[in-house]
Amino acid sequence: MKILLVEDNQGDARLLEIMLHDVLTACTLTHADTLGKAISHACLMQFDIILLDLSLPDSQGSSTFWRLHDVVSNVPIVVMTGHDDEVLATELAQAGAQDYLVKGSVDGRWLLRVMRYAIERKRAELELRQSEAKVRALYEAVPDLLLFLDLEGRFLEYKPAKDFQTHIEPEHFLGKTIHEALPEGVADQAMLCLEKAVAGRGIASFEYQMALPQGVTNYESRFIRASEEQVLCIVRDISESKRTQQQLHFLAHYDTLTGLPNRLLFNESLQQAQTYANRTSDTIAVMFIDLDRFKNINDTLGHGVGDKLLQQVGARISLCIRESDTVARMGGDEFAVVLVNVREERDAAVVAEKIIDALRLPFMVDDHEVFVGASIGITFYRPGQDDRDVLLEKADVAMYHAKERGRNNYQFYSSEMDEVAYERLVMENHLRHALDRNEFILYYQPQIAVEGGRVTAVETLLRWQHPERGLVAPGEFISLLEESGLIVPVGKWVLKTSCQQGRAWYDAGTPVRVAVNLSVRQFKHPGLVADVAEILAESGLPPELLELELTESMFMDSATGDVNKLTQLKALGVSLAIDDFGSGASSLAYLKDFPVDTLKICQSFVLNLPHNNDDSAIASAVLGLAQAMNFTSVAEGVENAQQADFLRERRCDYFQGFLFSKPLPVDELNQLLNGSKLQDN
Repeated sequence: MKILLVEDNQGDARLLEIMLHDVLTACTLTHADTLGKAISHACLMQFDIILLDLSLPDSQGSSTFWRLHDVVSNVPIVVMTGHDDEVLATELAQAGAQDYLVKGSVDGRWLLRVMRYAIERKRAELELRQSEAKVRALYEAVPDLLLFLDLEGRFLEYKPAKDFQTHIEPEHFLGKTIHEALPEGVADQAMLCLEKAVAGRGIASFEYQMALPQGVTNYESRFIRASEEQVLCIVRDISESKRTQQQLHFLAHYDTLTGLPNRLLFNESLQQAQTYANRTSDTIAVMFIDLDRFKNINDTLGHGVGDKLLQQVGARISLCIRESDTVARMGGDEFAVVLVNVREERDAAVVAEKIIDALRLPFMVDDHEVFVGASIGITFYRPGQDDRDVLLEKADVAMYHAKERGRNNYQFYSSEMDEVAYERLVMENHLRHALDRNEFILYYQPQIAVEGGRVTAVETLLRWQHPERGLVAPGEFISLLEESGLIVPVGKWVLKTSCQQGRAWYDAGTPVRVAVNLSVRQFKHPGLVADVAEILAESGLPPELLELELTESMFMDSATGDVNKLTQLKALGVSLAIDDFGSGASSLAYLKDFPVDTLKICQSFVLNLPHNNDDSAIASAVLGLAQAMNFTSVAEGVENAQQADFLRERRCDYFQGFLFSKPLPVDELNQLLNGSKLQDN
């Protein structure tokens, strides 16, 4: 993304630059501290978006926007202002700017949302304006209807335009007065315009509707003093122009995909609700809703399915609220709700539960049955408390806590959440530097061959050696790697380091197969196959000693391109394993279609063996399936001898779990491998 930042305050500019680089992995930022420099940059380069401070050394206020807008009218401009200029910024956002931000009231994630939505709106606006230009050209090609009147308002001459459909015959006008030819209400307005034109007060015009047999038509009539004795009335059919204006208004205030209010209209509705609440002492609830698993659906089934799903989601949420409430799409897979006249917190909870229950039901999109959930954050406004932006931030923070608590639930905002959100932000910033600082380390958990008891494979597990917190478990940072996109470079490092270590074991005479987990985002990355091939070549690890583990849901959701990618990976000579097998809820038909080598039984089924009948039945069935289809089977989470005996009796191939070994650093695993080798010798 190419961004032009126009800001004369170096501190503000630096803060914005840091926020942008934190949320955008690839962006080009050009900084200008005066309007003159900004105009020069805009003339020389094509930018995706402009962030504009209204107060600059060489320009102030609204003229700053209009001068830049005149140069780059096709580039979205987001106005940045202080609290004192928020009214002006709002007016500019409604007049031509795509949005506005109050400096000091946004974070990087919110700034990114605003920019992406501004670009989306501008693109739609330009497309509509191009369409409007075509309509305007058509109007110019077809002259309007001309009517000449005397100074008393009697029609003297009727000149129809070529191909202009008036729906009224000339005889209806000629020789008649305005009151004789036109309906009463229209005639009164026409006489007022005639009097202004006769008095020499310029062009007088008015708009009106006529109910004709063909339907209701909108007209505009302009009265101009044509001579000392006559007035010219120009009648134009403005029905199409009216529709275009309505469309422009819709684009400015509504989401084009779902038809719901957009962020701008949501903010206006929230502000109106706050004003009303201040007068009536009512309470308002604000909800921020983020869909769970939507990205997976978008990636696997395509954006077309994702867009249709968002439309259905918006419709279901709308059914869960009252007409007096507001639901809006804020962008992407995020929605927001304003509930007015809330008597107690339980009222908001009831609505949140209705939304979660409504979205829990399956969606049918293009013959696909898809499931999503919703994580909802809720906060409240009481008269005299937080402003609009703070309310949304609090609801956003509460929503992220809902995600951390397992998703598909709602959480009320509390002040303690701010501390957690800050810690999360700090951890994310540290993560962005952890790879460069060599803070990641790998542990390896052995997989034991049931026959012979040898260590024949290991699973690679990522750990973070934080300089202050010590060794951090993956559960605390893997989700942050996923959300930030850092999982791709970190995952590549894990793969490369694992293959290098696997080669070292091979050279030492203790060859073991190395199993490396792939996340959804890694698997979807277009360079995955090339990366694996390159790493194998550089490390010298025999391909048969590398196993790539993918979750069961990744196999079930795979599209045609993903199937090709699996085939390409298999062609490199590596093994493919399904991790957490049995935890999915879908058809097993994919097992015969995909080049799978290994099934890893989900440890949730191993945990209660052999005492739980259901888990025993599932584990037995999975092992039977593996044997019938000639797959290697691995049981995860084996922690006691009873579990091991049960699995051994059912011919499981490999054990992995604390009964045999916890995950070990390289040095300790080397001792285990050497000891195993010595025993065999």
